[in-house]
Amino acid sequence: MEFLKKLWNWLLGQTTIDEKIKAKVIKVKKEIAEVKTAVSVVVKESKDVVTAIKPKKKRNYSKPKGSGSSPRLVGSGASPRLAGSGSSPKLAGKK
Repeated sequence: MEFLKKLWNWLLGQTTIDEKIKAKVIKVKKEIAEVKTAVSVVVKESKDVVTAIKPKKKRNYSKPKGSGSSPRLVGSGASPRLAGSGSSPKLAGKK
């Protein structure tokens, strides 16, 4: 058994497997860091695209109350009519 231990240690000392593995691990860590930064850039850009596509809130361009733009109803009966003369209803203008 002692002979096998010595042989194994001698083989490990002769090969550069551990050095190759260390170099590979370092290379993979660098690549993972690059991928992380690339993914974060893609996430930021996708958020920008989503906000650009999202419909914007419509502005309210209605006139304030009391501006006189609505028709006035006249009469106190079963069928109120719009202010004005004649049989056809007309919009009442400001007097």
